[in-house]
Amino acid sequence: MHLTAADVRLTPHERDGIRRAVSRACGQLHAGWRRITLFGSRADPARRGGDIDLLIELDPRQAVDEYLLMQRLRLALEDELGEQRIDLVLDSGAQNNGFECLARQQGVELWSNT
Repeated sequence: MHLTAADVRLTPHERDGIRRAVSRACGQLHAGWRRITLFGSRADPARRGGDIDLLIELDPRQAVDEYLLMQRLRLALEDELGEQRIDLVLDSGAQNNGFECLARQQGVELWSNT
């Protein structure tokens, strides 16, 4: 079964807030983002609870300080969604990380900027 953003356990407000937060944080550092993917328990409509696990794919043509971007993302997400448990994974395309591939395969794309 192929899930869409409407099938995941996020409200429309939360989905839109995630996109706004990523756009704002990336914009502050002149970084481009390609895709936002939700993975983990919130991507499974049959499960309950859980934190929000996000894979943010960055544009590899635009170098960015990933540590600073992570800080900006956390602040922007808290502004948009309030205090929630959120796990962030950044994929700049610089490494071939198996975890990022697994998150991409098992996750649900929320937003694409390509």
